[in-house]
Amino acid sequence: MCGICGEFRWGREAQADSELVRRMTSTLVHRGPDDEGFHVKGPVGLGMRRLSIIDVAGGHQPIFNEDGTVVVVYNGEVYNYRELKAELEALGHRFQTQSDTEVLVHAYEVWGDSFPSRLNGMFAFALWDEKKVRLLIGRDRMGIKPLYYRLTPDKIGFASEIKALRADPSFSKEIDPQALDEYLSLRYVPAPRSIYSDVKKLEPGHTLSVQGGKPQFKRYWNFPLPSVLRRKTMPEYLEELDALLSDAVKRQLMSEVPLGLFLSGGLDSPTIAYYATQAHGKALTSFNIHFGHGSYSEREGAGAAARKLGLNHKEMEVDEDVQSILPQLVDIFDEPFADDSAIPTYFLTKLARQFMTVALSGDGGDELFGGYPTYIADAASAWYRRLPHFVQGALRKSAHFLPVSHERISFDFKVRAFLNAAGRPQPAAHFGWQEILTAEDKAGFYRHEFQRQILGRPPWESFERAYREAGARNPLERMLYVDQKTFLADEYLVKVDRLSMAHSLEVRPPFLDHRLVEFAAAIPPELKVKGLTTKYLIRRLMKDRLPPGIIRGAKKGFSPPMPFWLAEGPLGAHAKEVFASGVFESTGMLRGSYALKLLEDHQARRRNNARKIWTLLMLALWLERFQSKN
Repeated sequence: MCGICGEFRWGREAQADSELVRRMTSTLVHRGPDDEGFHVKGPVGLGMRRLSIIDVAGGHQPIFNEDGTVVVVYNGEVYNYRELKAELEALGHRFQTQSDTEVLVHAYEVWGDSFPSRLNGMFAFALWDEKKVRLLIGRDRMGIKPLYYRLTPDKIGFASEIKALRADPSFSKEIDPQALDEYLSLRYVPAPRSIYSDVKKLEPGHTLSVQGGKPQFKRYWNFPLPSVLRRKTMPEYLEELDALLSDAVKRQLMSEVPLGLFLSGGLDSPTIAYYATQAHGKALTSFNIHFGHGSYSEREGAGAAARKLGLNHKEMEVDEDVQSILPQLVDIFDEPFADDSAIPTYFLTKLARQFMTVALSGDGGDELFGGYPTYIADAASAWYRRLPHFVQGALRKSAHFLPVSHERISFDFKVRAFLNAAGRPQPAAHFGWQEILTAEDKAGFYRHEFQRQILGRPPWESFERAYREAGARNPLERMLYVDQKTFLADEYLVKVDRLSMAHSLEVRPPFLDHRLVEFAAAIPPELKVKGLTTKYLIRRLMKDRLPPGIIRGAKKGFSPPMPFWLAEGPLGAHAKEVFASGVFESTGMLRGSYALKLLEDHQARRRNNARKIWTLLMLALWLERFQSKN
């Protein structure tokens, strides 16, 4: 696991800036505290920081082919590298190390730009072809590992994190207005945008080549369409899923350093833990974070799973005094990011790193196998839209009189969220389940000039694009595709990558093995969501393998008791101070008075505005940290 960065300049006698490449690399030490490496020659400069996992002694990067004309820096793991190495050796290639990284240079020589499609793993890479004077960068299918780039008229810069690109003196801090608007709707910035106008995210399953100053993007993989082949029997689906999960977990247990498990009270991470214990043969260590507020804690479920599986379980309680880590969260994410489960994830990765260098997670199970209650809500929304308009209006009005609760996924929260979205056509309805600041909120928060800048561009643009790409699938499959392409890649995987790498911990998600992704696409929708039961096939598979409470349990998520913290604790006082500081007014685009009104209503229990307040607080702290002129 590593952090990578570099630049490629073009034009007559262009030379890469070796000092800049070193400065860029130094910003990524947390991603790779064990080693560093550079290749600066002519127009190209490559840098990397290494967290040693495989071939600890011999896997130093950059790595070259036999004659030194192809060189790569790489972040990630290729789980099928031994099979690929044997295939490449049979074709006459000679290897100098036992590292999975070396497979990439030889695979490029044989299969060209399509070589990433041969890799089973999570990765981001930069490969320089000296003979062709050509740079190729690429990212894994699901977007588990990040890669940012910045194109200017005379060069391209790239990096695992934005902070490395900011090391360039020519870096522009100009905010992308559409990205800011999307962030305030979704609490993250969807690809390919970043919060900065001239920084972009390379999308999952894509490569970008640059030769002669001309960039060329290529998609080498996409989520498959549902299979049109013969439907299988339930035992056949269960047998294939069992075999794929077993193999994916076994491959991802590959490590020369200590390895453990993230464990929640949900279904996904205990499922991965079950297969890991079957394959590992020894008692593994698991980690859980919990909270004092009962409806937010998964302590009981995680503990039951750990006892059932014989795990060495370690847990930690997080209290409301979290202000001290907020500056670190802002630095870690580089751009505004307001998934509040970043707080427990921060402490989870910190706890695990005290004992492990690698951890397995359950990420991806919900988006592949239908785990969110929003899929049930999507089906119900079709019924709602058939109601007369006066009935819909009466229901929306009545929701205002529901008592406000700060408990997790409370009844009033579910009703208001449903009514906010259900009357819209798709994909705007599906977007509505995720929406943070509504159009009404933005009208109060935005200054008129900023509203004019984004006029005519819907904030659900990323959802709409994915919805079109999904094609003529059934409604559930289209929603799963949208979720895989949007918040799985740009929110959940970003959260885990940045926070784990901030603590020099590698996290692997076996559910996102591309073979499992392709298998899931072929499962009939009714085996994913059956009536009111989500993840039906996974529940059937794990029925006698995990505690009954986990099999029957509803989706909870990993959120902290933020509504209580903002209403009663010091975090609310901190938010008030930040909102009153003038940081929003300093942008010339936003009104701090609206943020203060949201906070006042929340603390008076007139509304549960916790998600909106947290989204605005993380934006304000980012503005203070990275946009201040001081």
